[in-house]
Amino acid sequence: MMIRLIYLACVSCFLWTLPSWASPFDIQQHAEVQKVEQQSLLVFDPKELHLKDVLEGTQVQQLLLIRNTDHTTHRIVRIESSCGCTTAEPNTRILPAGGFTSLMLHIDTFGKTGSVKKTLTLVDEYGQQNTIFIHLHVKNNPHLMGSKRSIFDGDCGSCHFAPAAGTTKGADIYAAVCVMCHGAEGQGAYAPRLAGHHNPKVLEHLIAHGTGSTHMPAFSKKLGGPLTTRQINTLSRWIISLDD
Repeated sequence: MMIRLIYLACVSCFLWTLPSWASPFDIQQHAEVQKVEQQSLLVFDPKELHLKDVLEGTQVQQLLLIRNTDHTTHRIVRIESSCGCTTAEPNTRILPAGGFTSLMLHIDTFGKTGSVKKTLTLVDEYGQQNTIFIHLHVKNNPHLMGSKRSIFDGDCGSCHFAPAAGTTKGADIYAAVCVMCHGAEGQGAYAPRLAGHHNPKVLEHLIAHGTGSTHMPAFSKKLGGPLTTRQINTLSRWIISLDD
């Protein structure tokens, strides 16, 4: 009952801001304007980016713009990326009315195959956001055969190595170092499906020792990975608990 009264009060306040002769169309348009005003007036240009096919291991670079669509000055507080392999830094963070700044997008494609989607999100001084979606297709690179590099190295380590520290629950360990490749529920993404496995010993061995590829190295701390034996045991039991 209380929730309903609060809702009615909010609706009444909203309608009070409109003239008495406002039509249903006017009300809808007013609501859409208010929704837009909650988003940052600093916007990426373009809004969505589709890059050409690249070989795995390629360092992708692309020039982007951020525009200030408002009539007053705004500031970029930070740029957030979907993972450590995707970075960008604007030339300036203070944009005058109608102004713009450029930023160079960098994507390290190592450890990625197939259709890949990344995001960059800018946050302004009011905490409002604007996001660009970046699409690319990464093809297998035969020249990487025998490479000593792994997903624990460089920028990749910020996603696949460092987040594991201090995690103790299976779901948390999985979210820290597995989800970006194997999918939120183990359904598979860049890497194979895990849901449906029922042999903990096999999983523990694969996690600890890897598959021999640069995409799935040994995760055991004893072999240079981020996970303790206890973490590996906990993680494998959690994976087995996933529904088929």
